Amino acid sequence: MANVLAGYGHDVFASDLRETGYGCGGVDFLETKRDCAAIITNPPFNISEDFIRHAIPQARLVAMVLKSQYWHAKKRAALFGEFPPAYVLPLTWRPDFMGGERGGAPTMEVHWTVWIDGNTDTKYRLLGRDV
Repeated sequence: MANVLAGYGHDVFASDLRETGYGCGGVDFLETKRDCAAIITNPPFNISEDFIRHAIPQARLVAMVLKSQYWHAKKRAALFGEFPPAYVLPLTWRPDFMGGERGGAPTMEVHWTVWIDGNTDTKYRLLGRDV
């Protein structure tokens, strides 16, 4: 994601909790604060609510890749009410997060949830592979 954004001319700070050889390794997102226009991330699914609560106050735009059924859980209804997103954008294709390790047949369906400061009327739009 960072390479694509940088390719469009945006200033990008890429980080990860673990050292991956890209960006800054060893950075705990939940322990840092940034003054930035946007936070775009693929959070660990088991702590995604923590990421949402931490990111939204820091940026005008926040976009996160989440499992497609993320908002279907009853326990997340309060989170949705507290932080209604501007967009929920399900992908009509499955990203290969494993880089072909499993034969290039990914099974996880995901969507982007996007929060834009001041825009709380949630819109649902499908995203094709070419977007």
